[in-house]
Amino acid sequence: MADIDPLQRMLIVQVCTELINRFAERNDARDADALADMFVEDGVFARPTMPDQPIRGRETIRERFHARPPGTLTRHVCTNTVVTVLSATEAKAHSYILLFTAPVAEGAVLPVKADAKQLLGAFDDTFVRDSDGAWKFKHRQGSLAMTING
Repeated sequence: MADIDPLQRMLIVQVCTELINRFAERNDARDADALADMFVEDGVFARPTMPDQPIRGRETIRERFHARPPGTLTRHVCTNTVVTVLSATEAKAHSYILLFTAPVAEGAVLPVKADAKQLLGAFDDTFVRDSDGAWKFKHRQGSLAMTING
């Protein structure tokens, strides 16, 4: 591992943790463009529910998120995030994800009743710093550990 200044290491950890949290927030907001832009051009994303079916390439990731059917409210809760800085331009992370969903009709008033089934999974991430200095996902591999009440 390259010798990295402690302040630089803390900044990388913070930026990567924020990227994980922003991914959940933008996913819940159904912002497919923002989600796709968090990946490098040849990035890879595998949903926790389909870990063996990775989506390859930023534009394909964008298309798949745009294709999600409406009518479901989601809330992703990220926790236990551990970022490992590998160099000034590469890092890895592991985090847990808890997904709550609820069917929502157009114009529904919040709060709504969540589905009885929730999912608990994880993400293993690889981040890289691009030529513009922005940190992005290179590979985001989901896995599913358990279903709750389902």
